[in-house]
Amino acid sequence: MKKVLCIGELLIDFYTTEIQQSIIQSNYFEKQAGGAPANVSAAIAKLGGIAYFCGKVGADAFGHFLKQTILAAGVHTDHLIFDANAPTTLAFVSRQPDGERDFIFNRGADERLSIEDLNLQQLFTMDIIHFGSATALLSNPFCKTYEQLLQTYRIQNRFISFDPNYRSNLWKGNVEEFTHKCKPFLQAAHFIKMSEEELFLFAQTSFLEDAIEWLQQFDDKIFAITRGANGTIFVKDGHVTHIATPSIRSIDATGAGDAFVGAVLYQLSLLDEASDISFDEWKNIIQFANQVGAKVCEKVGAIEALPTLDEVCSAF
Repeated sequence: MKKVLCIGELLIDFYTTEIQQSIIQSNYFEKQAGGAPANVSAAIAKLGGIAYFCGKVGADAFGHFLKQTILAAGVHTDHLIFDANAPTTLAFVSRQPDGERDFIFNRGADERLSIEDLNLQQLFTMDIIHFGSATALLSNPFCKTYEQLLQTYRIQNRFISFDPNYRSNLWKGNVEEFTHKCKPFLQAAHFIKMSEEELFLFAQTSFLEDAIEWLQQFDDKIFAITRGANGTIFVKDGHVTHIATPSIRSIDATGAGDAFVGAVLYQLSLLDEASDISFDEWKNIIQFANQVGAKVCEKVGAIEALPTLDEVCSAF
């Protein structure tokens, strides 16, 4: 089984406990562990894979809580860094009636991850690398570290996964800067997961047919476009198919996309050669990932809602 490394933010999500209330209207919040790449690593570990997380938290109570949480999920924390000079990053989250979310971020230690913090000799033993941080490209030194690791893993010919994880309230409408900073990751990645919203941003269109045509120019990439209840559009070698998502009652969509990515990478970690998979085999991988993502939506939270392999297999 291959080792999977997920690089990015690990943070505290404070969820409002008042359903269908905005953050402005809410008075009560509940603490949960979060952060897109941390969610992915936990999804892999919960399914039975070997997952490592690399990122930075504050040397405070929140930071120690986060380490305990991902350790309990089975994630290796050898490359989790504690920063004594910055607090753990916080996010406040409200849930809308359809299970979608509204965020407010208070940045902290995650943005201070530098290349000097890392044990590169150990990091370069990883087999599959996932870049999927919502915050990594916003500022240095984190952005520079992310880009340096990407280029090194690309030279080493590692299998690279990328999820843009666009958050409009983080980028404040600066879509051009966001897509520009994502370009090297799109070029280097073998597998790319996007939401439908992100696809429209990159393709610069609001028409799905035109966006899919834009995807087909990347004949050496594998794309999964997640559309929630509308399933996933899968594109490989110019071939396009739609893979349905199981019908569920969604309570909270937080972490569903990360669980999807984790399920894909878990399955790839079981294979001898992740870059040499047939179209039909990929369809089975995506179908399983849809099931894992759907299962997460039935519970509140991200890491806490992640299923084990037995729970997924028994549910579908």
